[in-house]
Amino acid sequence: MMDQDAIAHLLDILGNRNRRRIIELLRQKPCFVTEISDRLVINPKAVIEHLAIMQREDVISFYQDEKRRKYYYLVQDFQLSVKMSVPEQPPQSRPVAEVSDDSNAPPLTDKILMIRRLLDSREKLIEHLEAVEKDIDEMMNDVIVSGRGVFQNSIESEILLALIYTPLTPIELADTVGHSIPEVTGSLRTLAAKGYVESEAGRYRIKGTQKSMVVPVQPALPMRL
Repeated sequence: MMDQDAIAHLLDILGNRNRRRIIELLRQKPCFVTEISDRLVINPKAVIEHLAIMQREDVISFYQDEKRRKYYYLVQDFQLSVKMSVPEQPPQSRPVAEVSDDSNAPPLTDKILMIRRLLDSREKLIEHLEAVEKDIDEMMNDVIVSGRGVFQNSIESEILLALIYTPLTPIELADTVGHSIPEVTGSLRTLAAKGYVESEAGRYRIKGTQKSMVVPVQPALPMRL
């Protein structure tokens, strides 16, 4: 049984359709970024960002071959189960609110009905999260396309997209975007001079953003996975 915080992070990951597709692909075999991009028809830069998110949550990891190409694989697989059933008795015609006030109702009826309402609310939150994730993917793609005429090279746009999620050190950025540390540090200096990023205690972040940027959506109740 996973704790509630772990489930919240897992739901954040599964709330994005492309991340679910990447996980399904990695269930078959380890893949490198270009392979994932080609097979799923996803922009390579977006693939890198999805992989970075899942790697930070210890869902995936990677190893390097003799050519230093990174192959990503699932660290631990998981299965999300949803059970649906038809009630044995048809629902009563009176409003649900009356049941909770009925002194003849079985014990814990009010709590059971509240759980049902909370589950419905959670489903709506997940649907909203999927819509938000779609908007994020579209905006990231816009940054990649528009960045060709703004930035000196693709590394700068890759760095900005990585820093959108969380502040990172140059070493962490180099690992995330797949470029050498000298290339990353040079691009960071350029981005800082342009006013896009700033550093504090060795970590770079998007200028004007707070240190803590990503707030996971907490589910109302734990789920059995």
